[in-house]
Amino acid sequence: MIRMTLTAAAALTTVSAPALAQQSTPGETLDSLYDVISGPVGEARDWDRFRGLFVDGARMTIVVPQEDGSNRIVTLSPEDYVERAGPNLVENGFTEVELDRRTYHYGGMATILSTYEGIYQSTGGVMAVGLNTLVIVREGEDWKVASIAWRAADEDWPLDRAFETEDG
Repeated sequence: MIRMTLTAAAALTTVSAPALAQQSTPGETLDSLYDVISGPVGEARDWDRFRGLFVDGARMTIVVPQEDGSNRIVTLSPEDYVERAGPNLVENGFTEVELDRRTYHYGGMATILSTYEGIYQSTGGVMAVGLNTLVIVREGEDWKVASIAWRAADEDWPLDRAFETEDG
C-alpha cells in the first residue's frame, strides 16, 4: 500500500512538473501568462499552470469604459477568471499577442505595462487591443502576479498613448 501510494505520488509529481515551472524573471511570468490563456478552438487551458502564476489573494481588474465617460470596474480572483473566461476561450479559441512592453523593477517588485492584441481563433478577428498593467512580485525563487488590470483601447485611449507619462 505504501509503495503504491509513493508510486502514485511520484507519477503525479512528474505530470505536474511543467505546470509548476519556475518563473525566473518577471518577463517569464508574463510570457507564461500569455501562453497559458492562448490556444486554438477546442483546446482546454492548463488552469493549474495558470493558478500557479499568481500569489495567494491576487486580483484581476477589468476597466470597462462607459458611454458617459465613467469606468465600470470588474474585479476578479484568478479562480473567478477561470470560471468566467475558461469556457469561452475553449469555444472560440483565443490568442493574446504582446505588441510592446515596459518593465520597471524595484527590489522584489516589478511593474510591467504590456500592450496586447487579442485574436479569436474561431474567426481570426481581433477581439480587442489594449494595455495590461501587472504588478509581479518575487516569492521565493519565482516571480508571480500580484495584480493585473487591463483596458481595451478606444478613441480616447488609443494604443499609441499606452506609455505616456503624466507628472504632477
